[in-house]
Amino acid sequence: MSTHLPRLNRRVLTVFLLVALPILVVGVALVLAVGQARVRDAGGRHLEDVPRQTAASVDAYVFRRVLDVSLIGRSPELRREAATASARPVDQKRIDQLERDWVNRQAESPERAALLRSPASRYLADLVSQDRIYREMLLTDRAGRLVAASGETSDYFQGDEDWWKAAAGNGRPPGASVSDVRWDDSTRTHAIEIAVPVFEPDSNAFAGLLKVVVDSRELRAAVGGVQLGSTGEAALLRRNGSIVFSRTTSDPNARFVGAETLRDRLAAGDADLLTGAFFRVVPPADAEPRMVGVAPSQLGRSYDNLQWIVAVSQSEQEL
Repeated sequence: MSTHLPRLNRRVLTVFLLVALPILVVGVALVLAVGQARVRDAGGRHLEDVPRQTAASVDAYVFRRVLDVSLIGRSPELRREAATASARPVDQKRIDQLERDWVNRQAESPERAALLRSPASRYLADLVSQDRIYREMLLTDRAGRLVAASGETSDYFQGDEDWWKAAAGNGRPPGASVSDVRWDDSTRTHAIEIAVPVFEPDSNAFAGLLKVVVDSRELRAAVGGVQLGSTGEAALLRRNGSIVFSRTTSDPNARFVGAETLRDRLAAGDADLLTGAFFRVVPPADAEPRMVGVAPSQLGRSYDNLQWIVAVSQSEQEL
């Protein structure tokens, strides 16, 4: 028994192809677009997780160092020295004279020699020598006069310094202050300055301030250690888009890809960026589009000047 194949109606086939092929092409394009969007969304959410974890590491490091400095400030030796110095009358002429001697490096001054060789100064110098993350320590009384220091300092009177005013409270109760990362001329390093109040030995009366200059290399390592593929890049940014640290530079004039978009969206009141978000950036000509994930540091809730954001970017194609 023979089998006959059905005859193909070429006209019907032609009509079918003319109608079906465009629909098929559109359907494939839609499927690919949806798939690509889902991949981009999944990759972007991954880029949210990485800066969120990095921001937590940055916060933990800074808060731990503040706690360490606070504990040093509770030392009985430092509390006694600060209280004793604060009990002396404030003589502005004497302060001005000591300041001139200090700035002019009058090493033979008896007051200067006695201060730098006191038990409190030797104690601070020992702490600095034992932990090189601490680059400098100094103690003042409640008037801002220098009481002890781990080494040579640039001046004697500290009461006119921004860090001193911030920690002393300016009319509010004294409390811990933390500076942004900055270049420290005394220690020749990028550092943060942590200042905490020191109280009298037998009471909670304000007796002075302890300032510690902390090398920021461990903070830099927490950010620089983030590596995503061959194109991934991480940075710690301020809200104005300037760089605190990145894997490649700590130059505040350098620009992180997506920093301008981040700044503009924050200026427009995009609250999502303050909890964690991702966005797409199309750099100038000939550069590949990149995905950027951001997450805020929580330090700004305790220290208004540390409104930091961790950002991680990666080539969209690699992602």
